[in-house]
Amino acid sequence: MKNGKRFLCSAAFAVLCVVAPELTGSATGAEAFQVNVAGLKANDVVPARFVYNHSGCSGENISPEISWSGVPASAKSLAIVVWDQDAPVSGGFYHWVIVNLPVETKRLSEGAGNVANHKAPSGSIQLFNDWGEAGYGGPCPPGNSRHRYHFIVYALSAQQLPITAKSKLSEATAAIKKSTIASAEQVLVYGK
Repeated sequence: MKNGKRFLCSAAFAVLCVVAPELTGSATGAEAFQVNVAGLKANDVVPARFVYNHSGCSGENISPEISWSGVPASAKSLAIVVWDQDAPVSGGFYHWVIVNLPVETKRLSEGAGNVANHKAPSGSIQLFNDWGEAGYGGPCPPGNSRHRYHFIVYALSAQQLPITAKSKLSEATAAIKKSTIASAEQVLVYGK
């Protein structure tokens, strides 16, 4: 944290960071912006069905259901990022980046991170994660250490970010940084 902001950096492009404002409360009469991942609580262990299925892990690599509430009224679209802050690479490791979600969206169903399922809202874009695959790539930390996985929903001021499914993570993180109004996150953990 620096100056009340959390910096999220792409492993591939550590120079460029997404800045997520720390949310310390909500405006009077407004619901707090919050996110829930698969009915789990903060610091719960990621279930095997959401774990990666390569690199020494044998999960099902299914993206969990993610729901949220309290999106600021000024938001025009949403983005979701799943990020491993403990990865042994500069800037951590991005497991999922999906942008251009319509602001009225309240949840992504389980499996929406598989681009072939077409479960994500129309018009949304799922970028290539740090596994080198489009869409969701579950947790699978090296060694026996337990890592923290941040499931972050960003409320954005732009209706659509100027990126495509082939855009680099650096382009996506820059666009998210430029447009972020607020964010909400839930941290889960996983280790082999």
